[in-house]
Amino acid sequence: MVASLPGFAALLALLFTWMQVTQTGKELRISEQGQITNRFNAAINNLGSASLDERLGGIYALGRIMDDSARDHPTVVSVLSAYLRTHAAAPAGRNKPQAESGGISSPRADVQAVMTVLGNRRSDFDKGVPVDLRRTSLRGVQLDGRAKVIPFREAVFSEADLSSSSLSNLDLRGAWLDKVNLSEATLTGSRLDNAFLPGANFAYADLSGSRFHEANLKEVNFTGAHFCGDMYLQPAQGSRGEALAVPGRSRSLSHAEGDRGSAVDRCADLTNTELIGADLTNALLPNMNFTGTIFCPDPSVELGSCSNLHDAILSESILRGAYLSGANLNGTDLRNADVRNVDFTNADLRNADLTGAKTSGARFEGANLKGASGPPCQRERC
Repeated sequence: MVASLPGFAALLALLFTWMQVTQTGKELRISEQGQITNRFNAAINNLGSASLDERLGGIYALGRIMDDSARDHPTVVSVLSAYLRTHAAAPAGRNKPQAESGGISSPRADVQAVMTVLGNRRSDFDKGVPVDLRRTSLRGVQLDGRAKVIPFREAVFSEADLSSSSLSNLDLRGAWLDKVNLSEATLTGSRLDNAFLPGANFAYADLSGSRFHEANLKEVNFTGAHFCGDMYLQPAQGSRGEALAVPGRSRSLSHAEGDRGSAVDRCADLTNTELIGADLTNALLPNMNFTGTIFCPDPSVELGSCSNLHDAILSESILRGAYLSGANLNGTDLRNADVRNVDFTNADLRNADLTGAKTSGARFEGANLKGASGPPCQRERC
């Protein structure tokens, strides 16, 4: 009995030490949470300051809190999103094309800072809290995702103004982008699978390398947009084989005709998308794969209008089996395109170029082929 006392005393000492360590750990965690709370409160106070420097300090302080505290991460996402909705609310007329809304401008420093912080966050700590930036003015924002994917999956950008922005490698899968303004923006190498984009404005945007698999693109404005990297010349209206350079862009379409493999690698993916009512006037879409893409509504099922493909460049693209009955393909470049089994009945194909196109099984009944060139003109009056 006496011999066991030293061992019992040692056990008691070990238990006491463990209790002290546990208590110290609890006190340390409470202290850390208290410090984070103090930092959070200070950052919030800075957000309300009239001084830009203090607001920037508050924004980056919240970014550090996200890094340090997974528990507070969702709250910070909500706070920063609310900050932009309040302090960068989009004005009326936000979806007008750039030519109407003024010259290119840079975002305020605090707006860019919030977007940078949100773009650098660890989205796996969001815990279901979305980045909600609906109806915000984010024009000219820059997010460069060359080093890593920028996480905005299932984010809400409904009616936001992102015109003239420079965005690369964004994860926008499942995002809400209805009526978003991305005119003259660069949105390259990004994922927009299953995104909701009805009424979005992509006029003169660079979408090369982006993926739109099964995205809803109803009534989207793609006027003058280009979808393949290094293809920067817009065709001049009313002329074939000539080009009108888009400001700031200098490369020609020539490599698309001679280097199909490399071009496809840099092209946007529009397979299985819904383009009913989309405006693709002057859009640069050579070498594209439109397998499963819906351009026109089924009149027996739904209302709506066909995509407008007036003067679009679709050379060497795959449109096999597409339904384009009644579509506007006036002046469209379909050279060497695969249009087998396409339904062109009652379509407007005036001045269209189908030279070298694969047209077996295609239907041209009632189509207007005046001025068109290519296979249909071998058997129809053009």
